Amino acid sequence: MRIISANLQHGTPAKGVEPSQDCWRDLAKQFASYQADAICLQEVDFYQLHTGFTNQTRALAHALSQETGTSWHYRFLGFFAGQVVLGVRLPVALPKSVKTNLFNPFRADRPLVGGYGLGILTPHPVRRWVSAKLGAAPPRITINGWDMRNWSFYGGQTRNLLGAEVLTKQGSFLLGCTHLELGSVTAANQLGRSWQGLCALAGSATPVLAGDFNLRNDAVRDMFPYLTIADALTYPANQPSFQIDHVLAPPHCQVVSAENIKMPISDHRALFVDLNP
Repeated sequence: MRIISANLQHGTPAKGVEPSQDCWRDLAKQFASYQADAICLQEVDFYQLHTGFTNQTRALAHALSQETGTSWHYRFLGFFAGQVVLGVRLPVALPKSVKTNLFNPFRADRPLVGGYGLGILTPHPVRRWVSAKLGAAPPRITINGWDMRNWSFYGGQTRNLLGAEVLTKQGSFLLGCTHLELGSVTAANQLGRSWQGLCALAGSATPVLAGDFNLRNDAVRDMFPYLTIADALTYPANQPSFQIDHVLAPPHCQVVSAENIKMPISDHRALFVDLNP
């Protein structure tokens, strides 16, 4: 199974790269050359003001369909619903009567007020889509000296797992995509829950977990010394010096090849992994 995991950073042009009129078409041409069975996206926007109200998962799926001549299935899952304006997420609260309405604007897979989160795309049939909540990091504050203007507060974002059971000629894979917290302790806890949950849901399918774990390679290997883990430097994009984007698979899977992909967008490089089940 060939997998691409890409943190898109909302489609922000890569350092030193001029903005493109159609970055999704450029990205689709690049990804199509790898003949991927599935693409996992992180930091992808859904109708956000600051990125032109674009459904970025759908935009890339449509560009891939045009580029490859094959229809790509896709799904978005939000970490939250609402707009981000000047670094503040809006709306911060809505009446309970609105939240419980049949047309819930906070529905994770298609929030009416916009959102931000994960996406999975594949040209193969999808037997089922699954999702799970991974929780949020506790609030924390960083104190830099006595001047409170230099202090920073971080509330911690909610994190989720999006999964798709993809049917390929090589077999059935339950592919999970996630983007874990910045704090290493919380990220490790979320990674453990992600892999355990994916294995519990897999049944006869082969579980594979991909995404931006915000954990370096040695930390992931310490947690799962028995798993197959792909190695390729992915961050920062201009001169990658370490890896925080990963693909995990059961021990019987073998990594045929792994490499990074320098994209026209993002501060990450995408991770391409060819797995032999």
